[in-house]
Amino acid sequence: MCIRDSQITIIRGKVEEVKLPIEKVDIIISEWMGYFLLYESMLDTVLYARDKWLATDGFILPDKAVLYVSTLEDEEYKSEKLEFWDNVYGITMPSIKRWVTTEPLVDVVNEKALNSNSCAILNIDIMKVTVKELDFAHEYQLTINRKDYVHGLVSWFDVYFTQSKIPIKLSTSPYQKSTHWKQTIFYSPNAYPVNKGDVIKGSIAVKKNKQNNRELDIKISYHLENDINKIHDVAYYRLS
Repeated sequence: MCIRDSQITIIRGKVEEVKLPIEKVDIIISEWMGYFLLYESMLDTVLYARDKWLATDGFILPDKAVLYVSTLEDEEYKSEKLEFWDNVYGITMPSIKRWVTTEPLVDVVNEKALNSNSCAILNIDIMKVTVKELDFAHEYQLTINRKDYVHGLVSWFDVYFTQSKIPIKLSTSPYQKSTHWKQTIFYSPNAYPVNKGDVIKGSIAVKKNKQNNRELDIKISYHLENDINKIHDVAYYRLS
């Protein structure tokens, strides 16, 4: 869409292919966010438009984004999702069960399921970030807030409109009203018994899948040492 001389002109086509009747634009507005913020790689197209058309004093809406993780207890749903494959009308399907564990679950998470603080794993300044930087790795550290079990990590994002007349934050947090982005759950390889004050930490590495750059390959490590056990797990996921 191009606005010039009080007229709105709709230009249909891929951003990478269209030609605009002007050299530069003042504002780029795009709802590019996917599940887990980066799924489907739609931000890549916004960055292409930014580098090609955005004026030096122009701006993008939204212009900042933050991705978070926390731990959660989710025994009932995890068992329902995974144990189903142990007996499918009398047939055991371990191969499918292993495959299911690699697929993150996109669903609405009740805030009461969260049992730690949250940690930011990615901060994006859309005015400055490059496509290459959207493949990233970041460490996380979370402090457990009650005696419980940890069944994995849950992720959500906030985006910010800091350049608007009234700055606005759009949140997909479990503590806010649910959105169509919901939250993204990564089930850990095992259930981890934890006490209040325990610290679970590790790293998260995210990159586009080589065969389909709309999909994401994700590696998460889980490290926990308490008076119950010592845990050092690594899991691989595909958001597709």
